[in-house]
Amino acid sequence: MSIQPLPQARNRRAAPRKAIRQDATVVYGDASRVVQTWDLGRDGMCLLAPRPIAPGTRCTISFDVPLGAERVGITAAAKVVYSSYSAAGEFKIGAVFTDLDEGTALALGKFVADA
Repeated sequence: MSIQPLPQARNRRAAPRKAIRQDATVVYGDASRVVQTWDLGRDGMCLLAPRPIAPGTRCTISFDVPLGAERVGITAAAKVVYSSYSAAGEFKIGAVFTDLDEGTALALGKFVADA
């Protein structure tokens, strides 16, 4: 007999994620919001925001990635895939990156690979 994890325990992400806690800016339409990063991978990231952002929203996310002693500025196009209530005034926003250039993809991969 094989024991399968509960559906909510399965990780459906295409790439591993690494915790990162800092400010980021999400821009969509005429709106610009400062949010907190939660985790980051080569395929996308999770953010904490005071208000929800509708799934399907196309946006640009700007943040810094620490690589050794350096901080590399990243601006990436993304699509919101979920927005879920976490606590009073806090929503978890899941976003997948779209159209990453090679340099950005390499920087994100390096960040995740560094332990």
